[in-house]
Amino acid sequence: ANRYLTVRKKDGSELTHAVMTCCLAPSTKHAIRSLIQRFPVTSKERTELLPKTERGNARAVESENREVSKTSGRLNNGIPQVPVKRGESEFDCFRQSLPVFEKQEEIIQIIKDHKVVLIVGETGSGKTTQIPQFLLDDCYKNGTPCRIFCTQPRRLAAVAVAERVAAERREKIGQTVGYQIRLESRVSPKTLLTFCTNGILLRTLMAGDSTLSTVTHVIVDEVHERDRFSDFLLIKLRDVLQKQANLKLIISSAALDANLFIRYFGSCPVIHIQGRPFEVKEFFLEDILRSTGYSNKEMVKYRKEKQREEKQQSTLTEWCSAQESSSKLESQRQRSVPSAPEDYNLLDDGGDTVFNQLTEKDSNCLEPWLIKEMDSCLSDIWLHKDVESFAQVFHLILTENVSVDYRHSETSATALMIASGRGFLSQVEQLISMGANIHCKSSNGWMALDWAKRFGQTEVVELLESYSTSVEFGSLDENSLVQTSGSDLSAEDRELLKAYHHSFDSEKVDLDLIMHLLYNICHSYDAGAILIFLPGYDEIVSLRDRILFDDKRFADNAHRYQVFMLHSNMQTLDQKKVLKSPPFGVRKIANTRVLFVCFQILSTNIAETSVTINDVVYVIDSGKMKEKSFDALCCVTMLKMVWISKASAIQRKGRAGRCQPGVCFRLFSRLRFQNMLEFQTPELLRMPLQDLCLHTKLLAPLNCPIVDFLMKAPDPPPALIVRNAVQMLKTIDAMDPWEDLTELGYHLTELPVEPHLGKMVLCAVVLKCLDPILTIACTLAYRDPFVLPTLASQKRAAMLCRKRFTAGTSSDHMALLRAFQAWQKARSDGWERAFCEKNFLSQATMEIIVGMRTQLLGQLRASGFVRARGGADIRDVNTNSENWAVVKAALVAGMYPNLVHVDRENLVLTGPKEKKVRFHPTSVLSQPQYKKIPPANGQAAAIQALLTDWLIYDEMTRAHRIANIRCCTVVTPVTVSLFCGPARLPSNALQEPSSFGGYGLSNDNSDSEMEDTTAANLALLKLDDWLHLKLDPEVSNVSLHFR
Repeated sequence: ANRYLTVRKKDGSELTHAVMTCCLAPSTKHAIRSLIQRFPVTSKERTELLPKTERGNARAVESENREVSKTSGRLNNGIPQVPVKRGESEFDCFRQSLPVFEKQEEIIQIIKDHKVVLIVGETGSGKTTQIPQFLLDDCYKNGTPCRIFCTQPRRLAAVAVAERVAAERREKIGQTVGYQIRLESRVSPKTLLTFCTNGILLRTLMAGDSTLSTVTHVIVDEVHERDRFSDFLLIKLRDVLQKQANLKLIISSAALDANLFIRYFGSCPVIHIQGRPFEVKEFFLEDILRSTGYSNKEMVKYRKEKQREEKQQSTLTEWCSAQESSSKLESQRQRSVPSAPEDYNLLDDGGDTVFNQLTEKDSNCLEPWLIKEMDSCLSDIWLHKDVESFAQVFHLILTENVSVDYRHSETSATALMIASGRGFLSQVEQLISMGANIHCKSSNGWMALDWAKRFGQTEVVELLESYSTSVEFGSLDENSLVQTSGSDLSAEDRELLKAYHHSFDSEKVDLDLIMHLLYNICHSYDAGAILIFLPGYDEIVSLRDRILFDDKRFADNAHRYQVFMLHSNMQTLDQKKVLKSPPFGVRKIANTRVLFVCFQILSTNIAETSVTINDVVYVIDSGKMKEKSFDALCCVTMLKMVWISKASAIQRKGRAGRCQPGVCFRLFSRLRFQNMLEFQTPELLRMPLQDLCLHTKLLAPLNCPIVDFLMKAPDPPPALIVRNAVQMLKTIDAMDPWEDLTELGYHLTELPVEPHLGKMVLCAVVLKCLDPILTIACTLAYRDPFVLPTLASQKRAAMLCRKRFTAGTSSDHMALLRAFQAWQKARSDGWERAFCEKNFLSQATMEIIVGMRTQLLGQLRASGFVRARGGADIRDVNTNSENWAVVKAALVAGMYPNLVHVDRENLVLTGPKEKKVRFHPTSVLSQPQYKKIPPANGQAAAIQALLTDWLIYDEMTRAHRIANIRCCTVVTPVTVSLFCGPARLPSNALQEPSSFGGYGLSNDNSDSEMEDTTAANLALLKLDDWLHLKLDPEVSNVSLHFR
């Protein structure tokens, strides 16, 4: 009766793991010894390299906790002055017609009477340009000195608004009105109104609260966007307001969650300003499909096959409810399974085989015997658990070019769904390696994962979930929405939407529909510019290319169209061109039909706020945006396609009616609009917090823990996630044990990339291999440039291209580097578009990486790491750029602690907390030999083929007990021993054989005393709680000195 069950969670470090050894070749030992003799480590250096706690010198500790002496990108110092009288300008009549003008006196009075004021001004009300001017004019009238900062979420908005306000005051930019953005500034000692980005004001505040002592007003505009900088600003400004009596804070937006901010700042007044937009007609997706008669092949096919699908659903229901036969019933078909399926390495012939097999046969083109054979095999696998039938399925895929996603003609189930439902784990892995689509749905709406869940196949569920969490796949399923909530729709609209959503992947943007709509606007509507909101740069570039090169309706008349692109990563100069009017006199009349210039602007959500593009009459809104989100459980950041919020949709619509009546075409249904979030999720709740915690340290008061400071946000992130981020910053040496920034930490705050990538770049400067690391760091910071096609055969070809770029180095990072270098060469030769198509690369991603490299290099120059001439000039910091071993050393220094060890005995990869780690299918290391039919034990084969026992990785995704790593590189034990662990090791990090007596190696299952004795004769180097390297005692001290 008195029985107890004690459950204890094992600490990660207690996991039994394979012995980690670091053996040095005789030539390496000799090289290290001679180096140490030439440059011996002094006792002073040894002391300095101990952790602060062991140094016993208080002064040494204090000297490191220095104040920030210089932060680049700060607002200039200045003193409040009485503004000069405004000049009369051509814009005066326009200004007086704005709705905000009527409330000028009221706004000024409320600002004078309160420290914090909320202004909710509808699109077109004039709040952004006029409120700062009201303050200037009032200060001039009353002879009151002032100094105003006005923040904008984006660079283009800050520049455009500053130039507009200066023009309205008939002044040059840089006099009373100026702007300052990263690496660009137009201000002077006379400047009293400075427009800047949120980030610039934050950087100014990092130098101390006193930086705002000479500022009278801070206006935070477009606060509804809730980016991390605006939330950060609000925390800091709320603190500063309590200390500085003369400071006024004005928060303004077109779509504000007023209650949230009233609670946050404590009963502050709210001023509502009506907009002056002209009438904007709106058309939702169903209206567009109905009025333009748009259709595509898949929609036609859906209508034809609708009856067939209903029949498939009933057959599928029978399948799923059929008595599960545990005994293998004899199948009706005659087997023709090949004794040994033809299997060859696709790299043997230079990969040509793959390119010859890019055309998978559509199921409609398959011969009747093939359909019958595939159906028969899939039925046998499901109904009779006949696992051997997979051999025939693989054989047909290999020899007859049948798609790996072939659907059973009577049920629409694919081989992956059937294997998942039956729990055939090995075959599920093989099919995924062959490019099977895990997001395919059968006629009842189930994906492979749903099949595995429905039939209780736990292992398969874990495997599929681990893959799907790491694929950039959101939850934009419109089909389900129409089916579950479409009762209010008319029968015609419901059928139209069903057919459309069946034909098109909701995760993408339908560029065909946009082209159809563009043509329609250009031929059926009056003149006017068209503003198209797209989720990302990839879509912008693809649409631009279609208009200018690919679609004959437009390309043949390219002189009649001006196409502009707006994206936050573009140069300010390129973006300014958008704001100018198109050339005059281009309207022509021929054959009594009006032909006009169609002025088109392709944009992400950058054009949503503050900027008025006067010519815009038509808005096409994709309704989607790319949002970086961080999964704290998996520690993975992903760029996912998500629906915009209602607030954003209203903002986008408002762009069409700023200066004349307009039309807004929404590429989403009324139903979707009703189901959108009211406001976007604050960035603070979905971003990785390491970067944030680093900057918090510069902003938070002394002795205020980071977690306490961030808890003051309007929507604070979970405390546990903040603590995990702080721990990671300590692990990579950006913070010391007391949560103070280290020297490295200070430098990382100045770099526009995540801390571990910043560390990698700084190590590359020291190791003189900057150029390749710049490319790799920018690629990892943005996204993988390799495009993953939908067709399985093309997926295989894309993987082969990736494999070719590795040049035999067993490194995904090398593939990224060489692909970029090859693209640069193709660009200089003028054939980059064709190069990208041939190699499954995204031209848009490459262009963004170029811009990011320029920005990062500019920051390194501004911080003094790269100099114009002499030591540390651009040639000097690239001395070792061709040496892959040195480049890998910088990679290891940056990627630590993202490290896994190879357990050769069990053929598994292990990590500090993971007993079993797998390669993600997109890693080139997942298939050492590219075979059309991968081996059944693919992971073990991949591990066996590894040349060393260590790997670094960029990203690990976890689902249940399975961890997947992607973007990996094989590294040597010597590199691990030198560049992993903290920079300062404790004095007991190296233990001689006698002092630990074979610690960590006792193995109860070992029947060989010999092994233990040998292992006991090795020294132990503890780099962290998990990374314990066994070294030959003869070289252990030398290795430590070398490190």
